[in-house]
Amino acid sequence: MSYLRVLLLAAVTVVAACYPPVTIHPVGSTVGFKSDRSLAGLWKAQPDADNQGSYYYHFLSEKDGTMFAVLVPDNYGQAKDVMMVKFKSARLGKNFGYLNVRLMKDPEHESPDQPPGTVLVLYRLEANGKLQIFMLDEAKTKDAIRAHKIAGTAGKAGTDDAVITADSATLDKIFRSPAGLALFERPFATLTKVK
Repeated sequence: MSYLRVLLLAAVTVVAACYPPVTIHPVGSTVGFKSDRSLAGLWKAQPDADNQGSYYYHFLSEKDGTMFAVLVPDNYGQAKDVMMVKFKSARLGKNFGYLNVRLMKDPEHESPDQPPGTVLVLYRLEANGKLQIFMLDEAKTKDAIRAHKIAGTAGKAGTDDAVITADSATLDKIFRSPAGLALFERPFATLTKVK
């Protein structure tokens, strides 16, 4: 698959060698999806180490429990760098949860250049008020699939996208466990709420 900008939630902005791992079924179905009010509002990411730019993440809630995040670059960005994602969120721990993310072309239409399923993003609310977001580590995810620790397809080494195919209940169990959390290596972004 071609290079794509992917965020997350958030969100989430990264240029990846291939599409990040996706789950065919969302994570969080056993606890239910609902807007996480602690995410709502405007957040600013710490500057990117590569280009010293930063993004503002504005999390918005819909009445149906869906959330959107609009990512806007600070003064170093361009209009084409604005991104939007839609997601369902679910808390699986006291201070952490998951976002099941889809890229959006606009509030009504998904971006057409993405595979089925959702990009899984872990978020963690820290005691200091910071919000950390993590993306699945592609190599670790592919290794877990190849070792049959999680159902999915990993393709050939370094060439194909990882697709996690386990059912929703199994995913919730896996991503509550230390082994599941270990698939998220380091924070993708650290955000501070704008007051």
